[in-house]
Amino acid sequence: MTETAALRRTSSTFGLYATFGCLGYLLTALGAILPELREERGLPRAEVALYPSAFALGLVVIGFTGHRLAERLGRLALPAALAALAGGAGIIAAAGGRLGTGIGALVLGLGGAGLVQLIPAGLRALHGGDGAVPIGEANAVASTASVLSPVLIGAALAHGLGWRFAFAVPPLALAAVLLLTRRAVAPVAAEDTVPAAGERAPRPFVSRWLDLVLAVGVEFCMVFWAADFLRSVKDLGSGAATTFSAAFLLGMAVGRIMSGPVVRAAGRPDRLLAGAALVGVAGFAIMWTAPAPFTVAGLLVVGLGVALLYPVILAQALAAWPSRPGRAAARCALASGVAIGIAPLALGTLADLTTLRAAVFVAPVLLLTLLARCGWRLRTAPAS
Repeated sequence: MTETAALRRTSSTFGLYATFGCLGYLLTALGAILPELREERGLPRAEVALYPSAFALGLVVIGFTGHRLAERLGRLALPAALAALAGGAGIIAAAGGRLGTGIGALVLGLGGAGLVQLIPAGLRALHGGDGAVPIGEANAVASTASVLSPVLIGAALAHGLGWRFAFAVPPLALAAVLLLTRRAVAPVAAEDTVPAAGERAPRPFVSRWLDLVLAVGVEFCMVFWAADFLRSVKDLGSGAATTFSAAFLLGMAVGRIMSGPVVRAAGRPDRLLAGAALVGVAGFAIMWTAPAPFTVAGLLVVGLGVALLYPVILAQALAAWPSRPGRAAARCALASGVAIGIAPLALGTLADLTTLRAAVFVAPVLLLTLLARCGWRLRTAPAS
């Protein structure tokens, strides 16, 4: 029976989902605290954006070396990645200066990159097929967890408690449970053959890799700057802006919860991706033009559109290089690192040079580029 017909979820499956939830919480928590760090330390947006860039550097490092580390560590690879993720969160919460926060973001990125590499490949190894459904469900869990962080941090700020406890304690507690119960385990996919000297990635993989950079760039422009947009452009208070920025994450969670039936019904992946990109552009138009209450609705629609981009593209990328699953997963982590390192930093730098209202156009430009690439493939490739 094929994966799309029946997906048998095991305790290992749910352990991987929960581990991805830790990553989802901390990624959006890092975005939620950026306005607080900027105000706390009197920094320009471009400098605050270097914290996500430090996280992205961890992704880039793992993107080049992760497949070798995973092979050496074996079943210890995922526990090590989760421990690094939790350790990075602890460093950020405890740090009082720029350097400590930057080091924490880097360690967070190293751990997060390990999870990005290991969990999708592990789900493919557990369930077979291209992995689109379990990968989509794992991302749904991560997106659901990600909704909690701005809500909890916003509530803490509204009650004068500061951001640190809400930032670090929930994911650290879940990580401890997963490590102690040994649920943070993923099979490390073995390479089919010894790689030939000078072997290059297949062209279909490279094409999907570029799509992944665009999709992740859009996602993290919104994750890292939505709260600041609501605060600086739409004039919401600090706690309210952080809390309502969760509308984007809520849209992503809902979209990814529905990923199974949507992926099954959509047929060709590029048709699904093109439709999702169009929904994202429409949501951005609402977000940018509407007054504050409707801006939140626009963020929700953007989240619905962006939701399926990453899991669908990732599944297609991994399926495009089946003989090198570890290397393919590591290169996909590299794509995420490139996107997170460049797109939010570009948006923050443009905001300092112009305004944040103008700079957020980075996100729809990336979406339109992805839409054009999907349209080109639909016109030129035979139907499958």
